[in-house]
Amino acid sequence: MKNLYLRSMLAAACAVTLAACGGSGGNLYLSGQVSNLAKDGLILLNDGERLPVSAGQTSFVFTKLVNTDDRYDISIAQQPKGAVCKITNGAGKASSYSVTTAFVSCETNTYPLSGTITGLTADGLTLAIGSTTTSPLKGSTSYTFPNVNDGIAYNISIATYPTGQTCKFVGSASANGRDVVGTMGSAATTGAALNCTAL
Repeated sequence: MKNLYLRSMLAAACAVTLAACGGSGGNLYLSGQVSNLAKDGLILLNDGERLPVSAGQTSFVFTKLVNTDDRYDISIAQQPKGAVCKITNGAGKASSYSVTTAFVSCETNTYPLSGTITGLTADGLTLAIGSTTTSPLKGSTSYTFPNVNDGIAYNISIATYPTGQTCKFVGSASANGRDVVGTMGSAATTGAALNCTAL
C-alpha cells in the first residue's frame, strides 16, 4: 500500500513537471535564419504566436514547440518599417527533428538622393557615397544617387574635381567643402547643393 502511494505521488510530480516545462505540448523547436534585416518592426507569426525580430538578428526561434507531424506555416504579421521581408521554406510538416530550414530575407527600401549643381563648366566631377559614385557631365544642373537606403546616415564626398574647377557643398562642415553629411528620408530626398567655380 505504501509503495502504491509513493508511485502515485511520483506520477503526480512528474505530470506537474512536464506541464511546467511544456511537456504537454510539442517537443521540437521551430526556428530559422534571417538575412539583411537592418530595420526594427518585423513580427513573424506561427500558430497564433507573434514573434518580434529586431534589426541585426540573424536567426529566430519560436517559443511554442511543435510535435512530430505537426504542420507549421510561418508568415509575416508585420513588415519592418522601411524594409520588405519575405519567407522561404516557411511552411511544412515537422519530422523527428527541430525545424531549422525557414529563411527570412529582407531588403531595405531605397530612394533617390539628389541635389542641385551650379557653375559646372567642365567634365571630370565625380561624387561618391561610399563605393557608389556618380559623374555629372559639364553643364549638369543636378546630381542623383538613385538608390540610397531608407534612414541611413550618408556622406557625399567629391572624389574628383572637374578640370580647372573647384567645387564646394553648401552647408559642408569641412574647411574645403569637399563633403557633406545627412540622413536619408523615407522618400526621395534633396541633398546639399554643390557650387563649382573656376580655379
